[in-house]
Amino acid sequence: MKKLNILIISYYWPPSGGSGVQRWMYFAKYLKKLNCNPIVLTVDPKYASYNLKDSSLLSQIEDIETHKTYSFEILSLYSLIKSGDRTKSIPQSYIPHKSIFDKLSSFIRFNFFIPDSRIGWNYFAFKKAKKIINNNKIDYVITTGPPHSSHLIGQKIYNKYKLKWIVDLRDPWSELFYLKSKFSFTFSKKLNYQLESKVLENSDAIITTVGDRYHKILSSKISNPNKIHKIYNGYDKLNYDKIEEKKPNKFNIVFTGVLSQNHNYEVFHEVLKILSAKKKNLNLIFSLAGRIDNKIIKIYSNEIELINNGYVDHDIAISIIKSSHLLINFNYKETEETDMVSGKLIEYLASGSPIINFSNSAKESENVLKLSPKSFNANSNSINQVVDFIRSEYNDWIEGRYKKQTLPNIDSLSRESLTNKLFDIITGIK
Repeated sequence: MKKLNILIISYYWPPSGGSGVQRWMYFAKYLKKLNCNPIVLTVDPKYASYNLKDSSLLSQIEDIETHKTYSFEILSLYSLIKSGDRTKSIPQSYIPHKSIFDKLSSFIRFNFFIPDSRIGWNYFAFKKAKKIINNNKIDYVITTGPPHSSHLIGQKIYNKYKLKWIVDLRDPWSELFYLKSKFSFTFSKKLNYQLESKVLENSDAIITTVGDRYHKILSSKISNPNKIHKIYNGYDKLNYDKIEEKKPNKFNIVFTGVLSQNHNYEVFHEVLKILSAKKKNLNLIFSLAGRIDNKIIKIYSNEIELINNGYVDHDIAISIIKSSHLLINFNYKETEETDMVSGKLIEYLASGSPIINFSNSAKESENVLKLSPKSFNANSNSINQVVDFIRSEYNDWIEGRYKKQTLPNIDSLSRESLTNKLFDIITGIK
């Protein structure tokens, strides 16, 4: 069988950190085992506007052919003006409205940098992509976003070469939750929608991390909805199994990831207040790792002993997850329409610990959590249920009855299994 040359265009690539970079890092890793030759085009880290870095991921891509280019980064300029450093003040997902400068920057970004502020990479990426295509017999092109401006590189490649093209939407594009709270002129919104619709229509396949409601939205924008597919982010079984599971001497409640004022964190605070009020000497600890809002840390620390590990490398985050007795996740408040699934939710499942996912509306997350009999979604109507559940798990731990779950179907969500699904989608394109 002929080896397939696949050009993957991804802004985020190690040493960038976060769940977004891991998706295609692992796809590339396991595509090599399926008679594929993944060739990655990315931005040079010296010029990239990464807000998270994880150099430990570099070991996963040592045998992946990678091409890096220059990029003009408006977010680096924003950070430089804001803090005197090119990366220190790069926002996690969007510019917060804390000052006149922030408000002006946000206005400019959402009205004149369409679809996003990393579009300054496109000229250099397309120039490099042409060289790669001319020097290699490329069979397929894959673009992944955010940043969704990366898909415009794919559009230009499609226009010039008519190669088979797969679009990967890790997050929604024009339905991205924070766009609703940003002022945009009608022409800006219209242009963003038109760019998305053209990309989706011209692509040969569309892959998302969620389905159901979001697939219905996407289907309304294209003539062939059958080309839309769902692939979760998954967990890397090989890496997961080799990471040490520590045994804490307290009942360990764990959260890893990003936690901001835009997340559903308030309900868990009410739960902690009830637990601490009824029994002061509970042997509980709340372990955090990631980018956590300082105000939220202060709120939680008033009710429970808390350890904030800050942002850590991925392997350390997995070790913290595996040391848990209970895992907590918080969905964004504004994601009811498209129901985003947290990238780490499946890594949570692989630990065998019960999971409580706080969300106003999360049908897709519910489907994922069905794999774990002791995991569920919770909202403001679930406070007593959550309190009772934590007490029950805690009492089992105190009395030596606590056991982690063995989930028989979890291997279907391994990175390797999901890459097999990706391979079937790629080779199924006619």
